[in-house]
Amino acid sequence: MNRKIWLLGWVAAGACAMAPFAALAQNAARSGSSPGADTGAGTSSALQEIVVTAQRRSESLQQVPIAVSAVTASQLAARGIGDSLSLAASVPNLDITQNGTTLTLYMRGVGSNASDPNDESSVAFYVDGVYQASPLVNLFDFNNIDRVEVLKGPQGTLFGRNATGGVIQVITKDPQETFSGQGSVSYGNYDTVGANAYVTGGIAKNLAADLAVVYRQNFDGYGENIFLHVPIMRREDLGFRSKLLWTPEPDTTVGITVDYSLVRSDGTPYQLAPGVIGADGVTSYPGAYKTNTNEEDAGNSDSYGVSAKVEHDFHFARLVSISAVRDVFGMYDLDEDATPAPVVNSFIHQLARNYSQELQLLSPSADSRLQWVLGGYYFYADYAYDPITIGGLAAGGPTAAENIFGRQYTSSVSLYGQATYEVLPGTHVTGGLRYTDEQQGIHSYVTVGGTTVLTVPNQRQNTEKPTWRLAIDHQFTPDILAYFSYNRGIKSGGYNMLSPATFYYDYQDIQVQNIEAGAVNTVNAAAATIYGFDGDFMFIPIPNLTLSSSVGYTHGTYSNFQNATFTPPSPLDGPQFPGNASGNRLINTPQWTAGGSIEYRFLTDVGSFTPNVSVDYKDKVFVSADNRLDIPSHTVANASLTWRMSDQKYWVQLWTRNMFDARYYASRVETSVGDLQYLAAPRTFGVTIGSKF
Repeated sequence: MNRKIWLLGWVAAGACAMAPFAALAQNAARSGSSPGADTGAGTSSALQEIVVTAQRRSESLQQVPIAVSAVTASQLAARGIGDSLSLAASVPNLDITQNGTTLTLYMRGVGSNASDPNDESSVAFYVDGVYQASPLVNLFDFNNIDRVEVLKGPQGTLFGRNATGGVIQVITKDPQETFSGQGSVSYGNYDTVGANAYVTGGIAKNLAADLAVVYRQNFDGYGENIFLHVPIMRREDLGFRSKLLWTPEPDTTVGITVDYSLVRSDGTPYQLAPGVIGADGVTSYPGAYKTNTNEEDAGNSDSYGVSAKVEHDFHFARLVSISAVRDVFGMYDLDEDATPAPVVNSFIHQLARNYSQELQLLSPSADSRLQWVLGGYYFYADYAYDPITIGGLAAGGPTAAENIFGRQYTSSVSLYGQATYEVLPGTHVTGGLRYTDEQQGIHSYVTVGGTTVLTVPNQRQNTEKPTWRLAIDHQFTPDILAYFSYNRGIKSGGYNMLSPATFYYDYQDIQVQNIEAGAVNTVNAAAATIYGFDGDFMFIPIPNLTLSSSVGYTHGTYSNFQNATFTPPSPLDGPQFPGNASGNRLINTPQWTAGGSIEYRFLTDVGSFTPNVSVDYKDKVFVSADNRLDIPSHTVANASLTWRMSDQKYWVQLWTRNMFDARYYASRVETSVGDLQYLAAPRTFGVTIGSKF
């Protein structure tokens, strides 16, 4: 799939020190994040400058001719942003929905709603320059974050892996030789506990290290399975991340990073939607935060990785090498029919392994009229269902089982380059080009009762594609930048490992997932038309008062989609059937998104008191191309009150998320066994206590 997009950007800052800043609001579903970092923004009459690396070099956010929303660690802490799911709260035109332990990402209407281990997102995730290939790893907690950058639109000439929708970059802190650290513990309703810790220091001359640990768990859960009489909507997260930074000489740095994360959860607690009769013919809506299934759902994953980043300044150019290895294992149990009857029960074992190597050669001076970067990227990935087991009546009987084994490999090599030249004072022209050569193959088979009943011959494909970027920008004042750009990006293809005989991806098409009994199939919409706008700002009208806001509008429709799947709300209403969805709205694309927050810091003799209130709005979105079932629009409000000692060593934060207890859906899906849904977290509240040294 590719995208060609014309972009016209306008970045401005006025008398109130406005800045293009994503006011990421508090929307964490579990316990509050540590507010340990000094928020900074409310301590003076001017905003701190945000420096980003969207073009592979450090630049002020207001001098980058790319649509970027950025947030620093202190701003994350002030707003209680605790995980990647929360990023959608106030990044305009970014839509994130959760499906078990994976996230579905849509940027300005561009994305993919598939969650197979081989389905690389159209909105690419990077951590410290390392591409996170599988959707199994894009839901994680924040801890030792320096900043988060959200780039919008195709990114095809500067990043190791292509992206059609955009890029989310998470940049973590570098170790420091001075010994320091911070930590916090929290407790909230639903017996929710959390802890964060970060420590750094020197261990030898020119050698520093750090360690970050994060833990979250809600023991009680938010709901109940009324058939099995067990709690649901529980989740446990544990993560470690450690970085070693060695500077053998002034012009050379070597960084080694290791990380591990664990998720244990009740998976996707789907229930039948109100008024829907299930596959058993009698089951109805069980009530808010309740399920009625004969099997307990589960969603577990383990992820670990190692990466190395080596930088050397040759003075005529700077060389950067990034090497990474990552393994992810997922286990999901799902009662797909959401009834007490044994109709469709799935037991899914997934794995994703990938290796990447990137080399960059960058221009030596940031003051030169010519800025350039040359790069090469190699990527290899191995994805598998090992296996997915379909049980129940859909497999032939209550005790029958069908095992689907599918394995795909991807091997990709690309070369890219981009240069920016100042043709006139304040006016820059940018050109970039990339060429990608990618090979993919699949092997799959199906067994029943230990006997192989279907073996699909090995399939292979090869794709060679160019991508590019052309842009012109002008800096009218230090605070006002305008730019115009034309970009092309491509997204990796793949195979449908759950229906092994079907090759599903065409690079010219849009991926749309259809859910059938016991299988998830992906079809292609031929074309779509998308346009809109977004903007965000932050300003300080008086000392210690910080206001921020964001708004986005997207108009997206399928201009040609004649092979869409139309799904009745109940299996008793008939089977799924093909139909023409041309003219319908794109899935997971709200027309309007908006957010805002207000924060004021009161300075007293016993420290500072900082209340923060944020409100986020998301318009209605359709969950399928037939535009029948939607997630209604909703507004979520969050608040916190933080006390901090004058010397910044200790703090206490009282927090509440979804403080008006809005009932809105985390997920809704149309399936051949009925419309399914589950609610997002109800109102949560608690206290966080922390210190730093």
